[in-house]
Amino acid sequence: MNLTPLLEHGWMNAILPELILSIGGMVMILFDAFAPKLRGATASLAVVVFLAASWGERLVIGGNWFGGTYQISAITIIFDYTFLLAAILATLFARAYLAREGFERGEFYAMLMWGTVGMMMMAKGLDLLIVILGLELLSICIFILVGFHRRIAISNEASLKYFLMGAFATGFILYGTALFYGATGSTNFAAFSRYFATADATNPLLTIAFVLMISGFGFKLAVAPFHGWAPDVYQGAPTPVAGWLSVAPKAATLIALIRIFASMTPVIQQASWMKMVAALSILSMIIGNAVAIAQRDLKRMLAYSGIAHVGYMLIALLSLRDESVAAISIYVITYALMNIGAFGVVSMLAKNQNDPQTLDDIAGLGFRRPFYGLALTICMFSLSGLPPTAGFIAKFYIFKTAVDSGHMTVALIGILMSIVSVYYYLRVVYFLYMKEGVSGVGSGAWETADHTTAPANVTSGVGASISHPPLPTPHSPLLDTDIFGTSALLISIVGILAIGLFPTPLFNAAGAAARALLP
Repeated sequence: MNLTPLLEHGWMNAILPELILSIGGMVMILFDAFAPKLRGATASLAVVVFLAASWGERLVIGGNWFGGTYQISAITIIFDYTFLLAAILATLFARAYLAREGFERGEFYAMLMWGTVGMMMMAKGLDLLIVILGLELLSICIFILVGFHRRIAISNEASLKYFLMGAFATGFILYGTALFYGATGSTNFAAFSRYFATADATNPLLTIAFVLMISGFGFKLAVAPFHGWAPDVYQGAPTPVAGWLSVAPKAATLIALIRIFASMTPVIQQASWMKMVAALSILSMIIGNAVAIAQRDLKRMLAYSGIAHVGYMLIALLSLRDESVAAISIYVITYALMNIGAFGVVSMLAKNQNDPQTLDDIAGLGFRRPFYGLALTICMFSLSGLPPTAGFIAKFYIFKTAVDSGHMTVALIGILMSIVSVYYYLRVVYFLYMKEGVSGVGSGAWETADHTTAPANVTSGVGASISHPPLPTPHSPLLDTDIFGTSALLISIVGILAIGLFPTPLFNAAGAAARALLP
């Protein structure tokens, strides 16, 4: 009997980006251990590794690999570039943040690299076990990154919440996988396609399995009603981590769901399972936007708005067509630019992580720091979907896909909720340019370099007093010296405006890639 080898010829080229990132993570830890005096160069080295992985994407060989369990195609390359873009932006914003907080370590960037490997596995997996393996690798990295600020209670609490909720979510996914395996006899998507082509759509076992799986993945996406962890985790996590967490894992989960849903055709439509997805989409858009209006803490506001944005993306998932896959691809790229950019500006607030980062902290910023005020304004305009930004193009494509596929009601609700979101996004702009900063409430962090010390002690949740490292004493204002953060904002601004003004090249690339995934 001839067995197809699991390691086909050229397999190293197929996973070259993953190999670069895996080895790069090890190098980051060793570099930090053996050259602690060069710790300030770890961010630069991390950017080089991510750029090398991006270069490696040009050398990958398309097709199915490892016994038909791993696929490289045009759409996976687009998502890989999205993951790498998110990681580069997070790295650039993290450089000044980590140095200011006094815990810049090589393992921070190693976790970003290995988490990116996990997302690549989720995007390319043709087997549920590969997807779950990538998901768990990503989750472990997120647990560590969220609690990376070990000296303060709010970060530890956020990590614990994500860990406990993530464990339950993984249990749901594994239980659903076990039920699907019991029904189909396989966890491979090709076997799923053969089974579901003639399966009984009324089989309650399949419905239970689908509900369990969508519940688990719903947690990773932070869709309502599985969103309870998101605001607390985003608020407690280091701000650059919160920005990365709000984008990249969601993109990986969405491409994994596209593959899973496509393998369940036509039963997924006959059994009305998509009605569950539509309900999650509507609930997320309504709850996310409604609660975001009441938020004054910037990170919590962005967390709730992120719930709404996932609701928008789920609209496109309701119809498994080339256009819907392309729309999601464009949306995740756009979302990475505008949401990480917004979190990046928040991360530049030279405040104690224990304190809320509120609208008052950015009052008058548009005049004191024109470039950073402009960057945050463009991100807010794009998040709200105003032209000529990339956010408008992304939302237009999503809603057009929904209308063309007959989901008129969901599309109308999405448009109405998008209009509602304009209020709280433009409220940020109002504070930037029409409110004066209150002395001692955030404005000093932007206007002066006289921050020589942080609060002497930070009280943890159990009453212990924990010393906090001093803030840096630069020769010029903090933001003026943050070349890394400034570069990241430039990338975000240029990307948002370029996609908004010239969307055709990205449309064509995403459309061609989607046709390769769903012929």
